[in-house]
Amino acid sequence: MRKTTVYIMMIFVLCGLLFVNGLGTPACAKILKIRLATEPSKPDMVALLADKFAEIVNAKLGDKAQVKLFLGGVLGSQKALQEQVKLGTIESIVTASDIVELDVKFGIFDFPFLFSGRDHVYRLLDGELGKALNKHLIETQGVRVLAFGELGFRQITNNVRPISTPEDLKGVRLRVPPTKMRLEAFKVLGASPTPIAWAELYQAMSQGVVDGQENPLSAILGASFYEVQKFLSISNHVYTPAYILVSEKWWQDLPSDIRTGLSDAASAAVEWQRSLGSEEEGKLLGELKDKGMKVNQIDHASFATKAKTVWASFSEKVGAEIVDMVMQAQ
Repeated sequence: MRKTTVYIMMIFVLCGLLFVNGLGTPACAKILKIRLATEPSKPDMVALLADKFAEIVNAKLGDKAQVKLFLGGVLGSQKALQEQVKLGTIESIVTASDIVELDVKFGIFDFPFLFSGRDHVYRLLDGELGKALNKHLIETQGVRVLAFGELGFRQITNNVRPISTPEDLKGVRLRVPPTKMRLEAFKVLGASPTPIAWAELYQAMSQGVVDGQENPLSAILGASFYEVQKFLSISNHVYTPAYILVSEKWWQDLPSDIRTGLSDAASAAVEWQRSLGSEEEGKLLGELKDKGMKVNQIDHASFATKAKTVWASFSEKVGAEIVDMVMQAQ
């Protein structure tokens, strides 16, 4: 009995003496393991955000918490990952358009030609709109947004013709994310939209199952769509945020210092990623031209006029209060 007591006392002494940082955390303390997953791979903006968040957490909180990163859909599609974080079977993910499958109010970002530019979007995400969306997501789905990053403004690519007016979309089989509002929007704009999972999109275009798709420049380049697409039409028709999500139950069980550290890391990762998105667009466009894509600008006015016809029906889905927040920030 005395020997056992001595051994226990020795362990406590060793743990008290071996410190791994100036805050006095004992070396034998258990390090929190956090799984962070997303479907895209680098250099897609969603994957870059996940990578930067993991990098910052591991650098700043490495003695208390460490992130293990899973890119490229190795833990499932975005839809599957969203379900996992909702159920609490994974701690954290980064997602984008598919968040509408969790909470329809995020469909505000499926309104075509609603946002005037990045500054407009950032004011909303960092203000009352971001708070309202996050509150609703927590209360209804048990999922928290740690920070709002970006996938970016989306552009149209296809193999049929350059898209200048809505009439040019007629008959074009266009892949869209599996969200009802994106489908409805492109039907109104004249295309034949088809929902296809991201992982299947490259093959679908290479085999002619669809003629084109719509995504930000980083995704078009990162997924090598230039290999199977001829025309790139700069439309900026929709802005898609990216979201660092965590399980709310898991979050509430964390020590307050870990929550603060993770929140700070998420904010820093988003600040870095937003700057990257704005700075890199010209470079990305140049690279896609060099890869052989034929680039044109759409007739913005003709598209915007037609797009507004779906705003009323979309407003019913996401809620008038959400739409009002956007309109008041114009």
